[in-house]
Amino acid sequence: LIYALLTTWKTLPVHSLSVHNLAARYHQLDLSLSLYRLTGLALTDLERDLKHLQTHYSLNLTTDLTPDNYKSSWLDADSGQLSRNTKVVLITDANDFARCVRAVIPAIQRYAPALMRQHLSSVYCLDGLTLGSTAAGGTYDSAQRSVYLIIKDSDASLSSSAWLKEVFHHEFSSLLMKAHGFDEGAWRQAAGLAFRYEQDEDISFRWMLFRGYIDPVEDSVLFNRGLLRHYSETGVENDFNTYAQTIFVQPEVMRPLIAQYPIIARKYQLFKDFYLGIDPGLAPVFAAIEG
Repeated sequence: LIYALLTTWKTLPVHSLSVHNLAARYHQLDLSLSLYRLTGLALTDLERDLKHLQTHYSLNLTTDLTPDNYKSSWLDADSGQLSRNTKVVLITDANDFARCVRAVIPAIQRYAPALMRQHLSSVYCLDGLTLGSTAAGGTYDSAQRSVYLIIKDSDASLSSSAWLKEVFHHEFSSLLMKAHGFDEGAWRQAAGLAFRYEQDEDISFRWMLFRGYIDPVEDSVLFNRGLLRHYSETGVENDFNTYAQTIFVQPEVMRPLIAQYPIIARKYQLFKDFYLGIDPGLAPVFAAIEG
C-alpha cells in the first residue's frame, strides 16, 4: 500500500509541472556532459539502461509525473486538481535521478521481462510525495500499472539504494496481490484464528501511527505476532508488503526469523507459494534465504 515515511515531514518546494522531464533530457542531450560526469554514470550507460527497460520490459522509468498520471485518489472530486493535503515534489537534480536509476533497475531485473510487461508500465521517481498530510515513501496505482518511489531515505540502517529497492518490491507486491487474487484469509489464519491487527481493533490506528502518536513496540513482540514492522499492524496488504521488501532485499534478516518464529515461517511459505505460482523463475529469491 502506501509506504509511509514515519518521520516528521518538512515542507518542500513543489516544483512547477512545466519542468522538462529529466529522463527525456538524458535522451535529448539537453544537459551538459559535465553534469553527467558528476553523477558518476556515463551518458551512454543511462541511455542504454533506460532503453533496455523500454525494449525488453515495456517499462518507463522516469521523473515525468504529470497531472495525467496522478492517481485519481489524489485529486479533489470537484476541481479535479490535487487535493489540499496532497503534494507532489518532482526531482530536479540529475544526480538524484541517476541514483534512482542505479537502484531500481537491478530491482526490476529480479523479475522476468514477461512478468513486468504484464503488471507494470511506469515507475516514477519523485523527490517527495505527501498524501493526506502524511509523507509517503512510495505508493502504486493498479489502474495505471504504476509504482511511485520517493528518493528520500527514512531508514538509517539501509543505504539509499537498498531503501529504494525495498520500496519498489513493497509497492510491486501490491500490484501482484491485486492481479492474482491473493488469499488474505489464509494469510490471517497463518497467525491463528484469534489474530487481529491493531487496525482491526482501532480504525484510527493507522492515522495515529503515521503521525507518531503510537509508542514503539519491541521487535520480539511483533515477531511473535508474525509481523516484521510495526507498520504491518495496519492490515494484510501492508503486512504482505513488508514480507516482500525483506525477502527480496534482506534475505539474511529473513533467514533467522523463519527459523525462530513459527508464524513468520508459515507466512513466508504462503508468500513463497504465491510468488512461485505467478512465476517459478523466482525460485532463486527464496534459495537465497533457504540455502
